Amino acid sequence: GQPVVAELQRPRRRGRPPLVGYLYRVDQAKPVRPMTPGRTRALAAALRARRICPQCRQDRGYCIPTSLGACASCAFEGTTT
Repeated sequence: GQPVVAELQRPRRRGRPPLVGYLYRVDQAKPVRPMTPGRTRALAAALRARRICPQCRQDRGYCIPTSLGACASCAFEGTTT
């Protein structure tokens, strides 16, 4: 709800309009609304789902990389080094 203090523009190629970023004053920002119990549960469930491998269905304790699509054990199973 506060006015823009400054604007950053990054030029792009081929006549496309520049990318624009607006800057605001941090000292005038309102505090973040506190998390409700429901939002906290939803966030925990989403992060837990990201740790479960879709192939072996085990919680690996780390977020499964989207580039692999599975945990390291399943992604590199059967490959030789």
